[in-house]
Amino acid sequence: MGAGNSKTALQVFAAVVAIYAILGWLDVKNYAQGGWATTPDNTVTQVLSGSPAEAGGLQVGDKIVSLGGIAATDAAAQAERGRPKVGETWEFVVERDGATVSLDVTFGEPVAERKFLAHAGFLVGFCFIIFTVRAFVQEQTASTQALALAGVLFSFAFIAGPYFGSPMLRSVDNAITTLLVWLGVASILNFLLVHLRSGGNKLVYVPGLAVGLFIAWRILAQPEATDSLNNLTSVFVGVVAAFYLIAALVTVYRGYAGATGSERESSGLKLMMIGAVIGLLPPLISIVTSIVAPQVVLPGQNFYFLAFVAIPITWSMAVLRKPSAAD
Repeated sequence: MGAGNSKTALQVFAAVVAIYAILGWLDVKNYAQGGWATTPDNTVTQVLSGSPAEAGGLQVGDKIVSLGGIAATDAAAQAERGRPKVGETWEFVVERDGATVSLDVTFGEPVAERKFLAHAGFLVGFCFIIFTVRAFVQEQTASTQALALAGVLFSFAFIAGPYFGSPMLRSVDNAITTLLVWLGVASILNFLLVHLRSGGNKLVYVPGLAVGLFIAWRILAQPEATDSLNNLTSVFVGVVAAFYLIAALVTVYRGYAGATGSERESSGLKLMMIGAVIGLLPPLISIVTSIVAPQVVLPGQNFYFLAFVAIPITWSMAVLRKPSAAD
């Protein structure tokens, strides 16, 4: 595909994704909040202060058995029911200290923190689209093209589309966007190889494709969400995500360490290194913690993903400093 065709295709793709994200952003007002977080085996690790979960009596350490009359392991029924509405009450059955306890949780509007995180997530996603595609439009090189593709694909990690009333459409939408997210994760590493090592490697897509297909299978096939399957999924996802983040950091560092001070400035390597440290380290810490100690809640961990915004801003500036050797 020629440079002009690639430019047009990426712009069209980015525009479609942006429209999809805007429709999802407009739906934020319809979000309902429960206010709890769990480990893969449905053990509660966090109950937000002032949340419906706290008002209903949910406690850290509770193991959720069922929600609204549907077993926590019944993925098919949970998917069929869809998301709760503001004002809707679900009965929670939990195991607590060897006893079975029933609680009523009435979902409410998101508290200020949750609203901020929802809108901030969309903002991060738009930054990945706008900054990376702008770099490619400004200068068509192998590096900017690889970065733009990675940026648009990875934006799906932060945006959500419109809510579909049909369970089938919701499942298909979730499966496709999940696969795109993991292709985006792999594309980030591929971009670094193109820009810093003068050539990408299609093998970097294999782990991401494997995880994406596995999760897509779970979404579409809806097998019973047992503790063992949930734990397996969590570890699989965490290990592969950590691999990509570590590989990205190492690749940037090797390029940075192998350059002189003047080269770091002129080629944008200093900017790339700053972006990599700010954007990748916090999420990496959170992911590693979730693998080795899933019950641990790090201070402010809900905000760690916001660090990713440093990537599209700094890297798009860096690739325009000086064309890579591959270009």
